[in-house]
Amino acid sequence: MRALLLAAALAFVSSANAAPVQRKPVTRTLKAPVVKAAPIATRAVAPPRKRIPLSKKGIAARIAFTKSGELRTSPDVIGRRAEPLTLEEQTAKRIEALMRGPLRSSLTGLYVADAKTGQPIFSVNADEPLNPASNVKMISTATSLELLGADFRYPTRVLGPEPIDGVVHGDVYLLGSYDPTLTATDLDDLAGAVAVRGIKEVDGDIVVGSDPVRDGIYRAVIPIEVTAGENGAPPTAASTIGADHVSIVITAKTARSPMRPRLTYSAVTTKSATGIPLITLTIGGVMGKGGSSVYQLATKERTATAAYALRAALRAKGVAVQGDYKIAELGDFTGEAIVSGNLPVELARHESKRLAEIIAQVNKFSINWLADRVVLTATALARHQAPSMDASIDAMYSWLERNAHIQRKDLLIDTGSGLSYKTEITTTELVAIVRAAAGFMNAVPASSTPTIAPVEDPLAKAWIESLSIAGTDGTLRHRVRNATARIRGKTGTLSTAIAMSGIMDIDPDRPLVFSLVTNTDTPLAKPYIRKAHDRVVGELCHYLAATQHKTSLPSTETTPTTGEPPDDNTEETAPHDDALDAEAAGAK
Repeated sequence: MRALLLAAALAFVSSANAAPVQRKPVTRTLKAPVVKAAPIATRAVAPPRKRIPLSKKGIAARIAFTKSGELRTSPDVIGRRAEPLTLEEQTAKRIEALMRGPLRSSLTGLYVADAKTGQPIFSVNADEPLNPASNVKMISTATSLELLGADFRYPTRVLGPEPIDGVVHGDVYLLGSYDPTLTATDLDDLAGAVAVRGIKEVDGDIVVGSDPVRDGIYRAVIPIEVTAGENGAPPTAASTIGADHVSIVITAKTARSPMRPRLTYSAVTTKSATGIPLITLTIGGVMGKGGSSVYQLATKERTATAAYALRAALRAKGVAVQGDYKIAELGDFTGEAIVSGNLPVELARHESKRLAEIIAQVNKFSINWLADRVVLTATALARHQAPSMDASIDAMYSWLERNAHIQRKDLLIDTGSGLSYKTEITTTELVAIVRAAAGFMNAVPASSTPTIAPVEDPLAKAWIESLSIAGTDGTLRHRVRNATARIRGKTGTLSTAIAMSGIMDIDPDRPLVFSLVTNTDTPLAKPYIRKAHDRVVGELCHYLAATQHKTSLPSTETTPTTGEPPDDNTEETAPHDDALDAEAAGAK
């Protein structure tokens, strides 16, 4: 097979609203594919271009202009044939039309490469530093998998003296591992495991450490059930998980007739003399006759909420707990137990889902707080230190250097979620990140043919399976309709950024890796840009289908696609809550 290469000048055309720019026109290049590896004459290589950080110059000032969008063949290709060139030329022109059309008033970067060999296929503004928003989660999740492994599970245990005749004489310790997914239901399971051991009584306290999140429920939410009373009387309210650290003051009244609740909630947290947090919740307003409502009280008192939820669950399982809740370090608890002759043993254990499954939640549904929390805890557990965002970012940079061969100085990340307007990554770098995380970067030697399958890597497999599948699930469930290839990808959305990066294939013998990022200076129309991105990716799918047909039979499996592209940011399944997530800042 002879090599084919198409080089084209791809212009961006300014919109009527774009700010005028006094700048010399710059030519951008759209590279067409090399269908099969073959000797190519020495090509002119463009000199390195100085990157202009987003913080230094606005998008409008960085949009490139050319006098002509005419596509030209490269003079240095050996063995050119007109027939294959037509396909690449048509694909390039269609992508160019989208860049000049719906994407004209923004700065868009595109880079497409062969997943196994890294051979570039198409590129537009591929070296421009852009903000890919939640595409940063591709880095944090890959880092977390490398640090802990795909099969890692966060353990939460109940420790205490060996029971004697069904009685635990002394305190029991609720020992967690920073599990970001721990819930009150999990604590109920722990209590059930204690009861199954035949334990009927704990004559001491429920003890937790001083770390606010190691032993607690990270997303600590206490459901408060409010029920209407008699006409004119106050409604009643109580916690559904036995939160004894919450006291409720009711100033609300019950209406004489049914109506929608018009209730107000105000919570104040104080500390007791022994340091126990006490939450006072005041409920005002009006509750309709016969009505009921559940208020989700969010709190940072994570360990107290967990301890009281465990105590209530134990009592509900028939295990009497005589004591209260107290704070003590694990070393002190163990030391005192040994001195008293009651060496602590594991009384019950709960394990989270596999890290691979948690990573899938992060990437498929782009949950910001969970992304930050996973990389925080993975770094802390691997390095045996307290969670720190600085340490987590350092771990992400280290992963990039080792696996994607990207140096720290070449990009900017400051979160694990991408919930930042400071991020700067090029689409070329994003493609390298996808190839590295998916196990393609070092899977095929340069001398090998692209039909050799990559080495099976459990971390790469878990990472690939964590990506959203176009037309099927996650944030891509309504995207890239009528795709002729299977697409696994990660989306990204901020008010001024839309991104999609991932892997597409018809046959595993020749997958492509792509990254497409659009940035603007002002809030963009998300549905409009997403539809344009879907059309670009659609053109790449058509190209892949046409070229794949020449080398192997396409898969008969097609990806079902339904529905319209989302009309707003669908990057999270739950709203971002600053009260519960001190590590992440800002909002989408």
